[in-house]
Amino acid sequence: MHKVEGTLNLSAGDLVGHLNCRYLTKLDLRVANGELDKPTIWDPVLEVLAERGRLHERGFIEHIEAGGLTATIVDGVGVDTKSLDATSAAMARGDAIIVQGALQAGCWNGRVDVLRRVETPSRFGPWSYEVIDTKLARETKGNTVVQISLYSDLLSKTQEVEPISAFVVTPGTSYIPEAYRVADYGAYYRHVRSSLERSVSGAIACDPYPEPIEHCEICRWRRHCDGRRRADDHMSLVAGISKSQIGELERHGIASTAALATLPLPLQWRPDRGAAKSFEKIREQARIQVEGRTRGKVLYETLPVIAGFGLSRLPQPSPGDIFFDFEGDPFVGNGGLEFLFGYIYSDGQGSDCYVGDWASNRQEERGAFERFVDFVTERLKVYPDLHIYHFAPYEPAAMKRLMGRYATRENEVDGLLRAEIFVDLFSVARHSIRASVESYSIKKLEPLYSFVRTVPLEDVGAVMARTQARLEMADTAGIPENDKTAIRGYNRDDCVSTAGPAELAGDGT
Repeated sequence: MHKVEGTLNLSAGDLVGHLNCRYLTKLDLRVANGELDKPTIWDPVLEVLAERGRLHERGFIEHIEAGGLTATIVDGVGVDTKSLDATSAAMARGDAIIVQGALQAGCWNGRVDVLRRVETPSRFGPWSYEVIDTKLARETKGNTVVQISLYSDLLSKTQEVEPISAFVVTPGTSYIPEAYRVADYGAYYRHVRSSLERSVSGAIACDPYPEPIEHCEICRWRRHCDGRRRADDHMSLVAGISKSQIGELERHGIASTAALATLPLPLQWRPDRGAAKSFEKIREQARIQVEGRTRGKVLYETLPVIAGFGLSRLPQPSPGDIFFDFEGDPFVGNGGLEFLFGYIYSDGQGSDCYVGDWASNRQEERGAFERFVDFVTERLKVYPDLHIYHFAPYEPAAMKRLMGRYATRENEVDGLLRAEIFVDLFSVARHSIRASVESYSIKKLEPLYSFVRTVPLEDVGAVMARTQARLEMADTAGIPENDKTAIRGYNRDDCVSTAGPAELAGDGT
C-alpha cells in the first residue's frame, strides 16, 4: 500500500493482510498517509521463509524450462511503467511463459509468479494467459484464493478475456499445478476486495483492535500490536480466555486484566454464553497473573483435587518411565513428517539416556516409529508399570497417525493407548495448578521448576525454519549437521523439561 501522486495503490499483499486483520490495514494506511513509520523488523525465521519461497519459485521455473519451454523474465521490483510495458510486450508476442509479469488496473497492481500461455483468443491474438502462483505449503487457502483471484482479475483487464482457471504450485507435488476455477471464488474475492476498498476510503466507520491471531506470527506489526495490548492491559493477555468471554466482560464494563482480577465473586450476572464457573475461572487466572507481575516472579497455587482430573491422573513414578517429544513439520509432502523422535529414559544405573532418532523421509520415519514402539514394548517386559510422559496431546495422536500410515505395529500401539501408557502432563498441570503465566506451554512453566535450557530458545527459531525448508523442498542433503545437532539439543531440553510438570504437580500433593 503506497501513494503515487496522491493516489493510493493497492496490491495482493494488502488484500491478504486485510483478509487476516483489519487493524493491519489501518496501520498500513497510516504509513501510506505519512502518519506512521513503517516498522523495520529483522526476523531470521521470516528471512528463511522468504528465501524458501524464492527457491520454490526458482525450482518451478527450472522445471518448466527442463520441459522445453522458454521463460521470459520481467526484470525489476514492483510495478512501474517499464515492467508493465515489458509484460504487455511479452503477452503481445505470445511468449509461452512470463515470469514476474506486472499487471495493473485502476488502483490495483501486482507481480504474478508465472503467466502461462493457453490457446484461448484474447485481444493479443488467438492466445491468452492464465495465472500460476508458487506457494509454500503453509500458506492458508483463503490467502491463496484471494491472491490468485486478484491476479486473474487484473489479467482479464489486460488481455480483455477472463481466464477460466488459476493454478497454485506447492512443494512436494512434483511441480504439478493445482487448479482453481476462478468463477467459483469470484463472490468471495469481490467481498474481501470491496471491504478493503471501503476501509481505505473511510466508508467503513470502525476502529478495529489488534486482537491476537495466527497471522501475528508473520506480521511486521506484531511488536507494535503486542505493545499496544500490554499498554492497554488487554484481557487477551489472560491465559485461556476466549474472544467471546472478552466481549461479554467488556459489555459488563470490564476493560482490562487488572479490572478482571478484581471482579467480585460469585459472578453478579448470568453469562449470555457459557457457564458462570468458566468466567470465575478466568477471573482467578487474571488475579494470579496480576499478582505475579506485581511481584515480578512466576507464581503458582495448587487447585483442589478432582477425581479423574489433574493429580488424580498422575501415576506412581516408575524407573522405566519415558519422557517423549516429537519434532515434526506438517507441511512436508502429503500429511507431514515427524522428523525427530526424541525420548529420555533411565539406564537403570541412575543415568539418563537420550535418543534423538532423525528421519529425513518416509522410509526413515517408518523406521524411527518402529524402533520407538519396539523399544517401549521391550522395556515394558522389564518395567510393566512404566508410562510415557508427553506435554499436550500431539504425541499419541501422531503415533496413531503413523500406525495408520504404515500399517505396522498396530497391536502394540493399540495396547499402549488402551492401557493409558501415555500421560499428558499438560492436562495434569492445567488441572493441578494455577500459574501467573499468559499461556500454559511447557516453556512458560519452566521457571516454576527452575529448568535451564542448554540450547537458548532464541537460537532455535531460524535453525528450525531452515531445516523445515529443506525437508519441504526434499533437500535433506542440504541440512547441515550443526543444525541437526542444535535441534537435537533443543529436543533433548524438551524431553528433560517434560519431567518438570510431573514433579511440580507432585510437590502440590
